[in-house]
Amino acid sequence: MYGVVLWSDKKHNRAVIWCEDHRNLAFYKDEENLSEASCFVPGDLVEFDLREVDDMRLAVDPSIVSKHEFPSLPGDLKLAKANLRRNKIAPPNTGAGRQNVVVLHPRGTPGAQRAAESSYR
Repeated sequence: MYGVVLWSDKKHNRAVIWCEDHRNLAFYKDEENLSEASCFVPGDLVEFDLREVDDMRLAVDPSIVSKHEFPSLPGDLKLAKANLRRNKIAPPNTGAGRQNVVVLHPRGTPGAQRAAESSYR
């Protein structure tokens, strides 16, 4: 499965991954290499095997497909969440400018740098 890293903890080698199937997030923790810094950062596109244990989805043997491929995604999701809170219930929007859709801005495309900068504010 493919996914985008939304959050990572380098000290404890953990990450949260948004999966391509848009179901629950996948969690990754490398308990064997705690002395090494995590190689994942938010925005990395990763490929991994998925294992479901109870109600938790675990990313197994993840590898980086492309570093910083979606640098603005974590910030875009935070902004979308803030907009939902502000509006309580988002009315359906069938026009071209749908506000309930998070647009992926791959690195090197217009808007990617601007969106990435806004996510760190």
